Amino acid sequence: MNLVLAIDQAFEPIAAVCIASFLIHTRFDSLILVTPPNVNLTRIAFIAESYNTPLVHRPIPSDSVIYKLPVDIQPYFYCIEALYQPSSGRYLYVDADTLCVSDLVALKQLPLDIHTPFAACSHGRPMPDRSLILNLKTPYHYFNAGVFLFDSELIRSFVTPDAVIHFYLLNSALCRFREQCALNALLHDRVKFLPGQYNLLNWMRKRQTGTRWHNLTVNSMAYCLEDVRENMKIIHFSAGSLPYNIESSRHEQMDLYWLLVQSSLSRPSAIPRYSDLW
Repeated sequence: MNLVLAIDQAFEPIAAVCIASFLIHTRFDSLILVTPPNVNLTRIAFIAESYNTPLVHRPIPSDSVIYKLPVDIQPYFYCIEALYQPSSGRYLYVDADTLCVSDLVALKQLPLDIHTPFAACSHGRPMPDRSLILNLKTPYHYFNAGVFLFDSELIRSFVTPDAVIHFYLLNSALCRFREQCALNALLHDRVKFLPGQYNLLNWMRKRQTGTRWHNLTVNSMAYCLEDVRENMKIIHFSAGSLPYNIESSRHEQMDLYWLLVQSSLSRPSAIPRYSDLW
C-alpha cells in the first residue's frame, strides 16, 4: 500500500505532521506527493528518509485539466490528480490535516475489485440535500473525500481527472463541496464504505457532544460514535480545529498527540506511537 497526499507549499508544515504520524504506525511501500510545479519538499523528504520510505514527487503537469478551473478553486482539485497513478497498486490518499493514531494493516487486506475499486467513509450523519442532488442511495451515502483507499488500475475505468473536472464544470451549481461532490456523483455506485474509525471528523469528537448530530433522534448513526472514538485510526482535523487554533482547555488526547508529533519532527524516528502514550 502506498501513501498519497496532494499539497501545495503552504501545506507542507501540516503535511509533515500528517505524514510522520502515518509512517510511525504503518509501513508503506512509498510516499507519493502530488504538488504544483516548483514545490520544495525538503522537510518531508527528511521524514520519509527517517522511516526508510521511498519518496516520489509528482508535480502536476502544465497541461493538466485542473488549470481549466478558476485559480481559487484549483487547490481543492489537486487530489484528483492523486487519484491517477501510473503504477498499478493500492493507494491510501489522505488530506494534509489528518492524523494517524493506529496501524492500518486492515486496509492493506480489504478486498477491492472492479465493482468497488474505491473505499471511503460516510460523513456519518444525514446529508439529504446531497443525496437528492447527486442521486445517492440514502442521505448517509455521501462520502468524505479526506481519506480514501483505491486500486489505481481498477479505478481508471470509472474516474479520471478529465471526467471529474468535466463534471464539475458542467454541474458546479450542484457541487456545494466542489471536488467531493464531483467524486460522489461519479463513484456513487462503486464505493466500499469504511467505518468512521478511518475518518473521525470534527463533529464526531467528544467535545462536540452537545451538537444535534450526537442526538439519536436526529442522526441514527450517532450510536456508532463511542465505538468510533474508542477504536479510532485516523482523525481528520478541519483547518479551524487544528490544535494551535483551539484553546488548550479544549484539547483532547488526539490534539496533544498532534502537538507532540509537530514538536518532534527534527527526530521523527524517536516519536512514540499513540498507543505508547494512551
